[in-house]
Amino acid sequence: MAAAASLLVLTACGGGTTDPEAASAAVPEDAFQAPADVAGVTSMSVDAQFRKVDDPESARVLAPGVDLRITGVSRLDTLDADVYTDLTGAAPGTDAEGRPIEVVHPADGQVFYAAEYSSDDPRWAPRGEIPESVASVVVEGNNVAEVFDTAEGTMHRGTIVVSVPADLKPDSAVLEVETDEKFQSLSLLDGRRVSSDVDQVYEIVDHRAEVSSAEEFEETFPGWTGDTQRIAGSATDAFLTAWLGRDHGGDGWAGPGKVYLSVEMEWAEFESTSFDETTIHLELDNGKTVQPSNDPSSLRNVFANNVVFQIPADTEAVTVVVEPRVRVGAGNSAETHDWDPFTAELTIAN
Repeated sequence: MAAAASLLVLTACGGGTTDPEAASAAVPEDAFQAPADVAGVTSMSVDAQFRKVDDPESARVLAPGVDLRITGVSRLDTLDADVYTDLTGAAPGTDAEGRPIEVVHPADGQVFYAAEYSSDDPRWAPRGEIPESVASVVVEGNNVAEVFDTAEGTMHRGTIVVSVPADLKPDSAVLEVETDEKFQSLSLLDGRRVSSDVDQVYEIVDHRAEVSSAEEFEETFPGWTGDTQRIAGSATDAFLTAWLGRDHGGDGWAGPGKVYLSVEMEWAEFESTSFDETTIHLELDNGKTVQPSNDPSSLRNVFANNVVFQIPADTEAVTVVVEPRVRVGAGNSAETHDWDPFTAELTIAN
């Protein structure tokens, strides 16, 4: 796990509270105080009472390869000296009587917070293509520590410790994730999601696109040499996602308020002297029409790849409309064959 700060070993966090509004304990006159804005991350267990987030779904950031959650937050009155040493690289030293300092207090006007986090791969379709995501601690707009990078894997666990101003607002100390130039963040003070450039992600959590009914089309036509050729196919499958790479017909994140619907077509290949000019579009449940955002064709198959559409994130049903058309031969004398459109009904639900 990449981290800008040292790993912490919290063995005795000298007093903590689950109440983020609680006042800091009084600092003894001869206490050793940490400098302001200490920050770091640990994969070790933290000895503190963590307040769980009431609504786990609000303490979650989703992206390809990232299902990041803050599972608990605690406000700490002090840090163990070993923790301070791991954070800063320097031991707090000894007191006036020459005894090793065991407890570190926050700087004047600051408090310590600890936040437990975990992240796993949510396994978005299609499998195998995951852009790099970088998670960082950001305090008052300043990037102070890298927490993890999905280039090094998608499973991450740990605890973040930060020293921040006592009156800091929850959205000013965050665990921020950048994925393909879009940012999302979770508060380190209360665990909740405080920002997202891709809010549509959370409209389709656990939603699935299913082919509820599909007409099967099959016709024959005379080829260039008089042989009988066949045109046939049907919609067989579909999936929904907020991010889709170019290798699968997408362009990264879908547009604002939209998601990708990727439709798989089973389609017969053609002889080289015949040209498949079949078209496809969607009819939404609000009556609007959507054209494909990619070219799914190859030289011999107009639907060699999935057909990709961008649709509103709140869409509940669509109709796939296919209009079969074939041109035999080339030039002005080429003969065309058209057939009535056929359809497939898709439902989107969790």
